[in-house]
Amino acid sequence: MGAAAQADTDILPDTAQRIVLAAEKEFAERGFDGAGMKAISHRAGVSQALLHYHFGNKDHLYAEVIRRRSKVINEEREALLEAVDLDRPDAVACILEALFRPPLGPAGGDQAYTRIFGGLVVGRERERALVREYYDPTAKKFIAALQGAMTGISRKTAALCYSLSLGTLVVMIARDGRIERLMGREGVQETEEVLAQLITYASGGIESLTREEISPS
Repeated sequence: MGAAAQADTDILPDTAQRIVLAAEKEFAERGFDGAGMKAISHRAGVSQALLHYHFGNKDHLYAEVIRRRSKVINEEREALLEAVDLDRPDAVACILEALFRPPLGPAGGDQAYTRIFGGLVVGRERERALVREYYDPTAKKFIAALQGAMTGISRKTAALCYSLSLGTLVVMIARDGRIERLMGREGVQETEEVLAQLITYASGGIESLTREEISPS
């Protein structure tokens, strides 16, 4: 039995949740290399021995953080996606909202997980393996939905549209105030404003890519 599975069966749910949330914050603030099991155990209010017993090592605990948070995000994404009517004129915008809204909202874990989320997209093999396992199945559903909403485009183009849209989300999700600073604004934009900007920008890019494939010049 793996460390994550053992944690789910041998430890009280609230204790496991407290440990994973503490780990999420530690990984977000210090990165994988800088985070320490001792610091995580201190944040969670448990002994380091308990942490190692139930989660094994830092790699296993990191994977559990990704597994749990991705499950929350992807369940909300898929529920929103299933409600989209692919025949409606604004289907692409609705698909993008289903993709963007969960990680920007409560499901995304606020500031802590947003820093981890960005690292997953541009990370090392450890991160790439976690993305393949926990995010790719849902990604394929979004790619299929884009194909369904835009008759005539290939899976290649739909996958490119999805990937570039996700890259735009990574830039915006940090919510660190840099974009607003470059705008000459103070404070951080509200979620709904950010969401609308993301949908508008990504929709325009998708329209251009699909138009180029369907009606090449």
